[in-house]
Amino acid sequence: MNRSLPLLAVLCICTATLLLNVATGHAQGAKTLGDVEQQIQDTSDQLRALDEEIARSNELKESLVKSFNEAQNKTGERNERLQGLDQDIERYGQRLNALDLRLQEAEEGIEARKFLMAEVLRNSQSIGKQTALKIVLQNDDPAIADRLGVYTEYVLAAQNATIEEQVAVLARVQTAKDTALKDRNWLNYLKNKASKQRDSFASTAQSTQKNLGEVEAGISEKTRSVAQLRADQERLQALMEELKTLQSSESGYFVAGKGRYPAPVKGEVKARFGDIKSVGKLRWDGLFIEAKLGLPVRAIADGEVIYSKWLQGFGNLVIINHGDNYTSLYGGNREVTVPAGQWVESGVTIATVGDSGGQSSGGVYFQIRHNAQAEDPESWFEPNSGLQSASK
Repeated sequence: MNRSLPLLAVLCICTATLLLNVATGHAQGAKTLGDVEQQIQDTSDQLRALDEEIARSNELKESLVKSFNEAQNKTGERNERLQGLDQDIERYGQRLNALDLRLQEAEEGIEARKFLMAEVLRNSQSIGKQTALKIVLQNDDPAIADRLGVYTEYVLAAQNATIEEQVAVLARVQTAKDTALKDRNWLNYLKNKASKQRDSFASTAQSTQKNLGEVEAGISEKTRSVAQLRADQERLQALMEELKTLQSSESGYFVAGKGRYPAPVKGEVKARFGDIKSVGKLRWDGLFIEAKLGLPVRAIADGEVIYSKWLQGFGNLVIINHGDNYTSLYGGNREVTVPAGQWVESGVTIATVGDSGGQSSGGVYFQIRHNAQAEDPESWFEPNSGLQSASK
């Protein structure tokens, strides 16, 4: 069996240590119950102030989240508007290109008609001169010349009408172009305005997001502070309870029963208080009572369970505070049946015999401590406690 766990390991988990510190005026920096109560009040005041700050920060956070979402939505709306305007401007650009082409074609048509009219005029004048001369020299019929003149006038009138129609078309196309240019200019104005609005909303969203991050960081920090203060408050509350317990626990009850307590379990004592351990020069601080696995382990006296779980070197451990800074320890159990904080009476089953402390056989490691110092447990047992000495 190796039960060489240092004494400090037990002192760290025993409330007896806390009570010893309180008794000497060093527990948590507080010397009196009034000091602890004042610390609890101060902590409560700090918690209340932090809770109010967190509430205000949460309200600000909600407002910032709302503003951020609104700015994001408006930015998205402006982006969609800009996309639509770009498409409209593109369509107007295509329309203007088509109108420019039509204008060019109309202008070319007019020029062609004008050239054709000039040719007709030149030809008609030439024909007219030749015909008149021919009539004089050959004595031909003058009616022919008249008909040629009429035909020429018809041709010229038709060409002139065509030119006038082309001019009208040109005017309409030019008007359509001017309108398209005006509309595209208006669309560019709307695009620039929407772009500025989009940039403004985006800037607002970015600024709001930054502020939101700062507020959330502040809330997180305050929340951590609240958690720490609540932990401190619980610690101070526990300390105050310990102080009250200390003030009221000096009853002499446990000492009065010395020499009349039953053993926690019946069995054979394999190691006694003060025996040298098998490893090194360490000595036993209690008894190791070998017993059958599963047997009930009983509290030797009334008290409060202050520790009830596994501990390195002790296995499943139960510690009972009996008042007056006396504690009893029960280690190596298979299972514990009472939780920390429960009041137990003498003889109540608190665990079952096991080998969880690393021992090679089933049994209970038992100690009695006063002010965190181990005492010989056998001096506290009744003569017929049911313990047997180990065979030599």
